Amino acid sequence: MDGRILISFGLAAAMTTAGLVVSPTPAGAANSDNMVLAAREGRQGGAQRGQQRSRSSKGSQQRRANAPRQGSYSRESTATGPNGKQRTRSEQGSWDKDQGAWQRSGERTGANGRTGSYDVQGQRTDTGYERRATRTGPDGKTATRDTTMTRDREAGTRTRDSVTTLPDGRTATSSTTRQRTDDGFTRNSSRTGPNGQTMTKDTTVSRDQEAGTRSRDSVTTLPDGRTATSSSTTQRTDDGFTRNSTRTGPNGQTMTKDTSVSRDPESGTRTRDSVMTLPDGRTASTTATTERTDGGYARSVNRTGPEGNTVTTDTVANRDRDAGVYTRDSVTTLPDGRTATTSVVQERTEDGVSRSVNRTGPDGQEASKTTSFDLDAADD
Repeated sequence: MDGRILISFGLAAAMTTAGLVVSPTPAGAANSDNMVLAAREGRQGGAQRGQQRSRSSKGSQQRRANAPRQGSYSRESTATGPNGKQRTRSEQGSWDKDQGAWQRSGERTGANGRTGSYDVQGQRTDTGYERRATRTGPDGKTATRDTTMTRDREAGTRTRDSVTTLPDGRTATSSTTRQRTDDGFTRNSSRTGPNGQTMTKDTTVSRDQEAGTRSRDSVTTLPDGRTATSSSTTQRTDDGFTRNSTRTGPNGQTMTKDTSVSRDPESGTRTRDSVMTLPDGRTASTTATTERTDGGYARSVNRTGPEGNTVTTDTVANRDRDAGVYTRDSVTTLPDGRTATTSVVQERTEDGVSRSVNRTGPDGQEASKTTSFDLDAADD
């Protein structure tokens, strides 16, 4: 909750833009190949999560539109690590569409037994919304963030401004303005940390619907004046699309990624192939094939690093809508032949949803997380 968090966030964002973020290596990984595989898995996982969030966002918007005018909910979760220590989270929230207000608050307790709390209050306005978030750490110190979003649909603009006040009274600010254009949009963002250092990011997106192309260019300027750039061009094809991306870091190192996606609606398959070229000229590749099944899907992903080592992940997901049960099982095979597994079971209950996740690492370490969500909706 101090200035270092904000500065680290800024540097991480800049490194991500440059394509130079390296994720922690898996236990036992001793060569650069595994490091690259882990880094790429993190980046690609982020991209996949971004796509999932986009789809989830559309679904969430639909659910919100169909939600009752008023209601409340509660959520409880417990995560148990390989060492048996537990982390818990408890949250309660409510909403009132007529008043345009919502709130949520909760507590998190870490594995060391220390507890922190948070409270978020939101209010709809004529042109957007206002939100105040308050977080209190285990030491009792409090930080707040005040956010205002305004939208002018006629002008095609959307502005979001926030001010974070740290426990020591210092402030950090961020501002983002998005402007609709004839063929896309521009977005200009600025973040200033509590020490006065500022980072900006300017993005332009343009589309040609007739040609089936989409271009995205962005420039990030770091506090020291150096810049990192990224650009991508997506081309629609008869059965999917191709995308070519380039990222250049503030030190001039460049990374490229070429992706091809094809779909066969009749057989229910989707294939995604990508090749990443690192700054030193080495390449790493990923192939993912997803096949629709009667109750869900089966997916196989193969990632090969620049040294030729391969990691595979095979996933099977099924949904029984009548019973209200969703399951997903994954097996990841490391280059040395060891395996790690993940199992997810989500069940509909009378009042909401329950979810359990169990993970077993390549050395037999086990971790789990259970979550229950209860909804009390009233439509007066």
